[in-house]
Amino acid sequence: MTIIERFLSGTYAVRRSAGGQYVEGVYQPGPIEELHVRGSLQPLSPRELKLVQEGTRLKQFWKFFTDVPIGVVGTRTLAQSDVITINGDTYKVYSVEIWQGFGMSYYKSILWREPENT
Repeated sequence: MTIIERFLSGTYAVRRSAGGQYVEGVYQPGPIEELHVRGSLQPLSPRELKLVQEGTRLKQFWKFFTDVPIGVVGTRTLAQSDVITINGDTYKVYSVEIWQGFGMSYYKSILWREPENT
């Protein structure tokens, strides 16, 4: 049993766009792929919340632990960050880092959702 399976909170839909390209000076986005990822979703601690950029305090943040990497914005491939659906709301990937422990590797992603315009 992996560490993710021990703390599993659910299966989440992930929309991933492949890298786009410029065609005659116009950006053409890549195709969008949808996959399902099992992971552990946890709130950020107050200390971790201090690490995000100022001006983003109104956004909602989560920690998301998975066995597979989740994509952030790719500056080389022009790919957008993965979009994860949680309880009907969409979250973008803020950062990803690989963690190693308990004899296995897993990924810690920080997800954020901007507040809706009212």
